[in-house]
Amino acid sequence: MKRATLLMLAGALSLSLGVIGCGDDDTRGEDTGGGTDTGGTDTGGGGEDTGTGECVSAANEDTRALCTDGCDNDMDGLTDCEDFGCEGVPGCDVAVCDTVTERENTDAAGCSDGCDNDGNGFADCDDFACRGTTSCPVEFSNKACSDGLDNDGNGFIDCEDFGCSGGDEGFGLAVCVRESNNFTCSDGLDNDGDGDVDCDDDGCQREHIVVCDGGAVPPQAMWPTLVNTRCSDGENNDGDMADDGRPFTDCGDFDCLNSFEATTCHDLMAENNNIACKDGVDNDKDGVVDCAEPSCQREGIVVCDGETAVTLTDAEIGSMMNAICEDGMDNDDNGFTDCMDFGCSQDAFQTVCGATENNDVTCADGMDNDGNGFIDCMDFGCSRNPMITVCETEVTVADCSDGFDNDGNGFPDCFDRNCRNEDEPSRSTPACQ
Repeated sequence: MKRATLLMLAGALSLSLGVIGCGDDDTRGEDTGGGTDTGGTDTGGGGEDTGTGECVSAANEDTRALCTDGCDNDMDGLTDCEDFGCEGVPGCDVAVCDTVTERENTDAAGCSDGCDNDGNGFADCDDFACRGTTSCPVEFSNKACSDGLDNDGNGFIDCEDFGCSGGDEGFGLAVCVRESNNFTCSDGLDNDGDGDVDCDDDGCQREHIVVCDGGAVPPQAMWPTLVNTRCSDGENNDGDMADDGRPFTDCGDFDCLNSFEATTCHDLMAENNNIACKDGVDNDKDGVVDCAEPSCQREGIVVCDGETAVTLTDAEIGSMMNAICEDGMDNDDNGFTDCMDFGCSQDAFQTVCGATENNDVTCADGMDNDGNGFIDCMDFGCSRNPMITVCETEVTVADCSDGFDNDGNGFPDCFDRNCRNEDEPSRSTPACQ
């Protein structure tokens, strides 16, 4: 009976969870309710992550990795949870508990007590509801996949973990599958399969690459300092230019801006609103300040007359914005007119775009002010608005790299669509490209 029960549990562990793709604000579907243990492919670790797919020989089959790899590692005729050496190993011995919870998703209630608290057949870190809690961090970000640690405790380190490499699904992270960072540009492999290895690959000739300067490759411990120095030196190191001849410098170069290694360029304030365009600071560290910044010429910006700063009171800014944002014209020629343009709708100074959810007051009042079906910080007008300070979200590179579910939606790090755009990885945060 015990063995039959264990077999059933081992079979249940083969169920897997799909990584939710990206969408816009009004079509996010179930990205607000946490994950369940049904459907899709589990790319985050645990379960049947067998790395290379080869069986490892061992004197005893008694660890989580050995007890979930589908192999008879100690050649005693018993595989995984059938083997008595796996008794008590997470995933093979689900204890009966007095504590019953609706979901097993808190450290105190169920993610570290050895029990199947919600009765779904999965205990602690084997339950996807625990994924991203303090007890069950995930290994699914460029940082976690290049630190030499088994962050999720599934027996596979960095790119050996399917959560990093993508396994058979083919959506691995840059640090494992794309030749576009200092790790893959110095590992002796053709990571992207284009026939060019390391520094011979065009992807390794970019502003943030410091291992292809000729001579000996610097020690890995020096890479962060070298990358951040290069991405903040005021120089156009790789010589790339905009169509109008403007150089792409420092964080104004996508190579630095989108690099998980260039921390100096992470989570910067956008320079595209009436506050940032008049503060005298190069907020986005691209070498251009205030009205000289092209993004300060967008619809709704009234503190700039071309590249000349205009001194206005807050009341004057609001009045002038309202006039521009209801004039029926596409003033910046971006295809969006008046309140359809984020330059108007996401700027807190204007009052003509109807009920909006785009300031600290409306993003914390418990109401769906703009009637789009999303309340407060669940509305992208709040959670993705750089002017909002009241929303704890998972959008920064740091939050998308720490192994935890910071916004409590059930999707930690690159499982969260705010961190990773599955359809267009290049539009993800640097943590998840």
